[in-house]
Amino acid sequence: MIGIPRVASAILVAVVSLVIAVEVRSAEPAADVAAFLRERGIDREQRRGLEQATAWGDDEQKLAIRVLARLTAPAELATGWRAAAADAASDGPAIGDALVRVRGRATFVAPQQLSPEQEQLFGQPSFDVVRLSTADGRVVDVLVKAAPKTWPRWQSIDEPASVVGLPLSAGVGPAPTGAPADASNWPESRPAVVMAASSVAFEPTTPLGGLGMDYALFDTVRDGGRLAAGDAEAFYAMLAAVARDEGRREPVSADTILSLIDPAKKWYADHRGAPITITGIARKATRIAIDEPFRREQLGTDHYWELFVFVDTPLIRIDGQDQDTYPIVCCVRDLPPGMPTGDSISEGVRIDGFALKRYGYPLADVSIISSQGDREEKGKRRETALLVARRAEWRKPPSTAETSTVLSWIFAGLGAAVAAAVIYGVWASGRAARLAERQARAALPDRIDVPGDGT
Repeated sequence: MIGIPRVASAILVAVVSLVIAVEVRSAEPAADVAAFLRERGIDREQRRGLEQATAWGDDEQKLAIRVLARLTAPAELATGWRAAAADAASDGPAIGDALVRVRGRATFVAPQQLSPEQEQLFGQPSFDVVRLSTADGRVVDVLVKAAPKTWPRWQSIDEPASVVGLPLSAGVGPAPTGAPADASNWPESRPAVVMAASSVAFEPTTPLGGLGMDYALFDTVRDGGRLAAGDAEAFYAMLAAVARDEGRREPVSADTILSLIDPAKKWYADHRGAPITITGIARKATRIAIDEPFRREQLGTDHYWELFVFVDTPLIRIDGQDQDTYPIVCCVRDLPPGMPTGDSISEGVRIDGFALKRYGYPLADVSIISSQGDREEKGKRRETALLVARRAEWRKPPSTAETSTVLSWIFAGLGAAVAAAVIYGVWASGRAARLAERQARAALPDRIDVPGDGT
């Protein structure tokens, strides 16, 4: 009789677990774009008001901010959707429930201000409108929560841009107002298509931009700490971009090294993504597994390596101690075959990479005495540069066999040289003696008169 309640309890637990699992699965967003849009209530039927609009008013704006607020998908979905998005047709992107890609030049950016009611619904006081001009002359306006920070507002620009977004309407969209007195007004021409997007990609004509890196992803990177959620998209995008990097550049100067590691310099504000080449001694090499399947697919690998590379610096003072080396953290896709790894190595390396952020990490087991005299294990922090690169070039020391062979040749050469010197010395000495004898003979008279004994 005791077994029946246990069985009933087990069945109840299984049923509850099944219900919970079903609820969790139903809470997960749909993997298909069209299903995702229906789930979020922003499919074409729900957006019909924008498609049929003849002017941009309060109703259209409320519907637009609902689309923008709900369009952002989890990274594991959005990454795949962006990769699979088709280029817009030659006559412009069709309005529907599919994401399309548009490439062109960003020519103007301005914020569209919201009313207090709209701001409460949207969670921010404005969204940005980015005007794109395509290669064939079409004008596309893109509504986005925030355009790249480095693009100035209310003035003409000319920057390479691309967007994966959702077409909303043909020719009807917001025309931002409220330009500052010393700025330009929003262009008067109407767009051919208005789209909504989670972001607009910016790929400048820099060494890293030329590899396909979207600099807009740097907007959420934060300096001074370890890799965090806001750094993830930029970090993985850089790891993907450097797979195409074949560059070999000159090592940076000592002044640049100091700017990289000194928080007071605020170097990353204007140089994030800059090419950096260092040479130094790798003291630690750790294999970092990539757990997320979509990241492995994005990168084409299931791991990367984290190196702590000590580089030479001018004499600097850290925590009251003078030193002329400093660690830089380097994340690389590949290590050379045979290169030692682990927490205690000493290998010469060269890294041709790009600067991502000022990286902060704690020093383990460092005892700190507080102002009250209490001894606490808080752990000091150190800040340095974080570089991302395709590979580490190993400056491999010669092997013992190679060293022995080289030494053997050296000693053999020295022996031969000594022997040659001795032989030459003997020969030269004999030659000199023979020469002296000939010279002495030449100086003798033809006949020697030996004096007699006086008789």
